[in-house]
Amino acid sequence: MAGPRPTTGPRKEDSLPPFDRDENKTLKEIMQIMQDKHQFFATVRMYKARFQKWGIEKKIKAEEAVEIFRQQTARAAAGKPTVAYIRGRRIDPDRLQRYRYRAAPLISKKIMRAERGVVDEDGEPSIMTQVVCRTPSPSPSPDTTDSNVSISPRLEEPTELRIPHECMQILRNFIFGAFESGMWQMANKGDHAEMNGAFTWQHYVASSQGLIRHGRVKEGFSLLGMCFDQYKQQLKRPDSMFWLATYKCAIVLASQNNKLGDAFIDYASKLTSLILPPGHPFNQLWSRVMITGIRGIREHAGAIFESYLDMWGRHVSSTETNTTNDVQGLFVFIQLHCTGLLSYNLLETIVEAMIAGRAVSREAAEFLLQEAKFRLVLSCLSRRRLKKAESLTKEIISWLDSQSPDAYRDLRCKAAWLMFEVKERRGSQAEALQAGHDLLKLSVASYGPTHIQTLEAISAVENYCRRIGATKGAEQMGQDFEGRWRVFRDMADSLKGFPQQIDQPWYYRSIELGEKVGYVQETVELFERCLKLSDDSP
Repeated sequence: MAGPRPTTGPRKEDSLPPFDRDENKTLKEIMQIMQDKHQFFATVRMYKARFQKWGIEKKIKAEEAVEIFRQQTARAAAGKPTVAYIRGRRIDPDRLQRYRYRAAPLISKKIMRAERGVVDEDGEPSIMTQVVCRTPSPSPSPDTTDSNVSISPRLEEPTELRIPHECMQILRNFIFGAFESGMWQMANKGDHAEMNGAFTWQHYVASSQGLIRHGRVKEGFSLLGMCFDQYKQQLKRPDSMFWLATYKCAIVLASQNNKLGDAFIDYASKLTSLILPPGHPFNQLWSRVMITGIRGIREHAGAIFESYLDMWGRHVSSTETNTTNDVQGLFVFIQLHCTGLLSYNLLETIVEAMIAGRAVSREAAEFLLQEAKFRLVLSCLSRRRLKKAESLTKEIISWLDSQSPDAYRDLRCKAAWLMFEVKERRGSQAEALQAGHDLLKLSVASYGPTHIQTLEAISAVENYCRRIGATKGAEQMGQDFEGRWRVFRDMADSLKGFPQQIDQPWYYRSIELGEKVGYVQETVELFERCLKLSDDSP
């Protein structure tokens, strides 16, 4: 028996039920409803033809996206929340961010120009009339008794979509305001960087987790407690990376243990409410983050981190500045992309702009390439691709050998870490112990005997000795560690803070969050390509 034949197509007035555009139903869902409830049958092609005739389209056009981001940024600067509509259909903020992640490089550049207030003359006037950005409608009052007053709850986007959007607006206003008011300044090369506090605090959080992994659980939690105490000082005078470090810390701790992540969120939010006034942006942020908890932080980390690009984009120019902060910022974005929290298109846009415009020098770009290779080695180690890991490590060491012996001490120590781990995983105990000895010697020479970097190196080699049954060596190293740890703690107690300040984000030698080998590989290739283009340019 033949199935139902398609009709001549749905008529908007008679055939379609009153679907709310904000329901965002798929075409398949609409067709099923029409079949089940209205006994109406039509082909996909017929539906699409009618929708096009009626002006009902779900796809966001490039010009529309650029216009939304332009209006959204202008409204955020004025402190206004925004809900965007295209042809009468509300666009979810999460969908906008997904569009931005996947946009072609040319479109990403147009979006960034629009957010900076640069007007392109090729914009279509008809597009501007189809895009409407306005303040979200308020929810109806529970005391409303007038039956004629009806505000659809669909005007308010779901909590899981609304909160990250609001957080980005709050952050953007706070960051722009801090730079405009002079609270934060971009430091020139050789000057004291404005981001030391966040890097120092974040580094010690990561080091606490390293000590715990190496079997120094008591000392690791002691260091973590110190980090919680110092958060108060960071909160009183936050630098430009403070909130990013806070957000990242919550994810790092939760990746080890969800309870640790929840404990930090609870502690940080309560401390913020005690120290800062209720209307402070950080209290506004926590009031929203607490609704979604660690799950929401994980899901929307990419969107939140990506909002920081606005801060860096406005300080990238065609002049040769090569500021400490430019290099630090670019390194942070490399980290975020390798973790999957920042789109390749946006990373490519900013890397190309900074290298071509000489916001970072060639040597600085080569250094960042080595840092990207370092991350690729760690990805190879996690997949036991030991031959490639060793080959890449030797490439890094070869580049370091071509530099001044006193330069890049952090990268030299991290390369020594890599060689130790390569030898360890290859099962060559004699070579691994020699590499461990070289690591300790280099750490002491570079940082000093009681530096947190040296202490973590000792804990790693001690842990290896215990695993291979070298009891005597492990005990000797354990005694050495405990003696130096006491000196470290005494210094911390005397200073009522961290004994050493960390002035660079590349200090730490391991990956705090899981990284995807494909993202790391394309970062390495991006820097190699940009450096080659720089060579070829006149």
